[in-house]
Amino acid sequence: MITVRGLSKEFQRRPVLHGLDLDVEPGERLALVGPNGSGKTTLLRCLLGLLSYKGTISVFGNDPLRDHVAVQRLLAYVPQRSPALGMPVRDLCRFWEEQRGRTEGELFAVAAALGLDVAAVWSQRFTQLSGGMQQKLMAAMALATDCRLFLFDEPTANLDPAARVVFFEMLKARSPAPTLVLSSHRLDELGSLVDRVVVLADGRVARDEPLEVLLQSDGDVSVTHPTQVLTFGRRP
Repeated sequence: MITVRGLSKEFQRRPVLHGLDLDVEPGERLALVGPNGSGKTTLLRCLLGLLSYKGTISVFGNDPLRDHVAVQRLLAYVPQRSPALGMPVRDLCRFWEEQRGRTEGELFAVAAALGLDVAAVWSQRFTQLSGGMQQKLMAAMALATDCRLFLFDEPTANLDPAARVVFFEMLKARSPAPTLVLSSHRLDELGSLVDRVVVLADGRVARDEPLEVLLQSDGDVSVTHPTQVLTFGRRP
């Protein structure tokens, strides 16, 4: 279970999250949506223990800041932007194997399904890969991991259409289903994957409803931002 109470975060005195409360039950699949700047990435990074914050967070009984290593072992994370890792792909993969207790073959198989031949880029530095190849490798490392929680931040933003289909199919096929918190602008792709949608606006929870309730609302559901309008149309 994830429990968030009174979560606030600011950068250079600019508030990003404002006293946010959230509960996620084990096995629940939640889509975190909202316009740019609404706080989605900041919330995920707080759950990971990568940012300091005010308030309290518990991830399966662990404090992400105090119990950082324990939390990291419980989850797999795909960031919106891959880190600028200067190490060769082989070193990154070997580090993943050691930390996750998985095999090279398992990683290669998942990556191949996403359209990435890891052996062909084995000696290249991670930063030399294209954005799509980097994201395929990060996604493969997450999907090949045995964990209780997935935290995904726009995980398919740089993937080609075929890889996006495979990514979501592999997520749906996981059994038992891990808890999933997935930040995305593409709610249309998540309809068969998630069961709940939390809409953030200006660092607060604007809506928190089952997916079916949100999509069957009378009229469209819009979340406004000074430069964006995020709209979810009713299902036909």
